[in-house]
Order: sequence, then C-alpha cells, then structure tokens
Amino acid sequence: MHQSNRKSVRASNRESTGGFLMGKIITFGTLKGGVGKTMLCFNIGGILSQLGYRVLVIDSDLQGNLTNNMGIDRTQPDLLTTYDVYNLEEAQPEPDQLVIKSPIDRLPLLDMIAGSIFLHKSELKIASVAGREQILSNYLSDHKAFFDQYDYILIDTNPSMSIVNQNAFLASDAILLVSDVSMNAIEGAQLFIALWEEARKRLRREDNIKGFIVNDFDSRNKLSADYLEYLRTSPDTEDLRPILFETVIPRNVRITESELAAVPISIYDLRSKGCDAIASLVDEMLARGVL
Repeated sequence: MHQSNRKSVRASNRESTGGFLMGKIITFGTLKGGVGKTMLCFNIGGILSQLGYRVLVIDSDLQGNLTNNMGIDRTQPDLLTTYDVYNLEEAQPEPDQLVIKSPIDRLPLLDMIAGSIFLHKSELKIASVAGREQILSNYLSDHKAFFDQYDYILIDTNPSMSIVNQNAFLASDAILLVSDVSMNAIEGAQLFIALWEEARKRLRREDNIKGFIVNDFDSRNKLSADYLEYLRTSPDTEDLRPILFETVIPRNVRITESELAAVPISIYDLRSKGCDAIASLVDEMLARGVL
C-alpha cells in the first residue's frame, strides 16, 4: 500500500471539531447471491486493519457468513448481534456490549458486530416504524463518540433491497456493487441501481454507489475475457462503466481456504494471486477516494 495514500485518507477523514477520525462507512451489495460480497468485506477489512486503520465490520446478512469467517460462534446464547440494533421492542444495547473486540488475534485493530438469523424478524417488526430506514444511522449517531474510533466501518449485506439493507445503504458513504462473471450479476447490479435510485430519492439521499467490482475472474476461460470486454464496451453496460474498478479479483482457491481458516487472505497467504489482487483493489479504492 502507498504510504502517501494512507496519510491523505487519515487527513481527509479528520473532523474539524473534536479531533476524531470520522470513519467512512462502506457497504457491499447487489441483488445476486454468491458473487463474493462477504469475501471482499472480510479481506478488505483485514488488509485495512493490517495497514494500521481501526476497522469495524458489521454482518447485516442473516446467513451470518461474515460472522463465521471471523471465527465467531453464532450459537452463543448471550451473543448480541445486528438484530439487537433493530429489535426496538427492547432497549438497544450499548456499543461496548455489541461490538466484539479483536475476534482474530493477529488483527487487534479489527472489530465486529455479528450477524443473526433472526434478522428476518426485523423486517416485520420495523415495517410500520416511522423512519424505519434510519434505525442504523440513528444508532451510529447516538453513539458517535464510540464509533468515531473507527477509520472504516464495512457492512456486508444479503442480495436484497430489504429494509435492513436499506438502513445500511442509507448510512453508507459508499456502496460497492460486486459481480461474478455472469449476465445475471450484471442484471442484479443494474436492478440494484434502479431500485436504490428510487429509494434514495424518497429518502433525500445523494447517489452513493461508488464502485463495481468484478470477482471470480478466470483468465483461462474465454468467457471471463468476453464478460470483461462486454462491461467495458457494450452500450448495455454504459451505466456501470463510470464506477467499474480496473482491478479484477481472480478465481483463487487460496481465498476460499483462508475463509475456512477464519483469517483474511493477507494473513493466510500473502503471496497468493488473490491477496495481490485484493491489495491492488484497496490501492485503487484509496486512489479514487472511495476509502
């Protein structure tokens, strides 16, 4: 990583009052599953924390894969999760009760809010709540002194435009769309853009979709090359090109192995192609001001 980028990011994130580093909130989304949102959230969080940034990752997916990747046992009976932020029938937990500190020993600057299968109940419970899309934003604001300790807050979502996900999208400085090599992924991203455009205007939010990431690229497969060419040249994908990252993430078994080992690829295999690509993506994000 480039040291000059790191310094400029810290300078640009510093608030004019209070001296706190205001963390950028980055959410990974799209409307197609299995494209690698969780993997990127996990590994980008790991790399940023290794660079010396304080990072909080939030699992907003009821499947809880990010929680599993972080090595957290979701069956613990006293585990507080993202669900507890949205369960307005009870008092919201204090952040120091909710946030799991340094679940990965080798990454002391990486903290987490775990996910929960009970998030599906949140949709029903908050459906009629006034300002239902602002519950997460309000929680972060109400506990600003706590969350200001983080340089970055990264949020993983499931492939939907649910109310819980809209909370994450509304709170975000940047939404990053993730795609695998498939037409369904392009359609999922374009549908996401259309639906969020409608929702964000209603919520008086400026456009915060800042990136489109191609994952699972197989250089041995002509289909992958054709897919990338289609993204870069076709009139049908003109809306995606301004946010398309040049860096593509290759299909790499070491990334999968690292998730199973519950450590980011930058710890599991620093020399792997997958690690090189994700590190390059972080550099590009820094250069573009997304991070």
